[in-house]
Amino acid sequence: MAHELDITNGVASFANARSDAWHRLGTSVGHAMTAREALEAAHLANWNVRKMPLVIPQTPVITPDGVTTAPPIPVPDMFATVRDNPVVAGQVDYLGVVGTKYEPVQNEASCAVLDALTDESGAHFETAGALKGGRETFITMKLPKSMTLQGHDGSQDRTDWYIAALNSHDASSKFRLLLTNVRIVCANTQAAAIAGAKSTFGIRHTAGARVAIHEARAALGLAWRYMDAFETEAASLYAQTMDSDEMRDFATQLVKADDTSSSTTARRNRQQQASSIVKLWTSSPTIAPIAGTRWAAYNAVTEYLDHFAPVRGAATTGAAANTRALRTITPGSTVETLKVEAFRLLQTI
Repeated sequence: MAHELDITNGVASFANARSDAWHRLGTSVGHAMTAREALEAAHLANWNVRKMPLVIPQTPVITPDGVTTAPPIPVPDMFATVRDNPVVAGQVDYLGVVGTKYEPVQNEASCAVLDALTDESGAHFETAGALKGGRETFITMKLPKSMTLQGHDGSQDRTDWYIAALNSHDASSKFRLLLTNVRIVCANTQAAAIAGAKSTFGIRHTAGARVAIHEARAALGLAWRYMDAFETEAASLYAQTMDSDEMRDFATQLVKADDTSSSTTARRNRQQQASSIVKLWTSSPTIAPIAGTRWAAYNAVTEYLDHFAPVRGAATTGAAANTRALRTITPGSTVETLKVEAFRLLQTI
């Protein structure tokens, strides 16, 4: 899967507070950015995203009096979203097709929501950019607090936290706020952030979006409290050792691998799931620093569900990744339920 950054005449719509952007595209600012700096450095400012009526042009007809063309046929209740190109003055770019209820949320609104946190928390803008020809945008802020867990053997596991605002200008998704430990720099990491989001808040692109965005501040407050509570519980799991037999029993119980009421095929699939989770617990390089703990067991479950669990009907690796990402943040999904159940089991078994 390519980075999919929006590029016009060789200019990439991406800005990075650091100077180590792995794809060497966009603007590396080299310092913590303000909202205005992030918008301008990433070429996200002044897009003026708007709706334009869709019409069907008529074919010119040659008559004895010359060439005539009937007026275009309007397409009822359908519109094209367009933007002013941020690099080429006067160029208007097509972004997508939307309905009557869709209302654009400007890129400046993403910064406005995140900027409200700056004075209160000390967070700063870390990355910003556009993807897929401008159809999607992302802006991330790095939170000043990281989560550092102390292991039973004196080792440490550190997690940095980011709040990301994801927007679409083609009605492909809601305006979303994510609490994640993935720093977004391209389409690949955006998908990973969605898949690994610890807390999400979605707003539909309707007339009430502006009000809802302001209400998101309260939701972000809940996210802060969630992060504190999550850190406390995670530290407890990290402090508890776990041996291989306990891990196998946990994985078996989690996916109900020994459920005799299931068909032979279903039971075999669940046993394979349990084995895959145990294998990640013992051999995944991302879990190695926290190996042998209940926190490692939880991370093995989330890694399996986010990156390895089979996806039905996905013809390509990219399609499978996208499906996993979307189902991970769908309320009430099997993935969400299993993660919650894994956390609960590890606290009680």
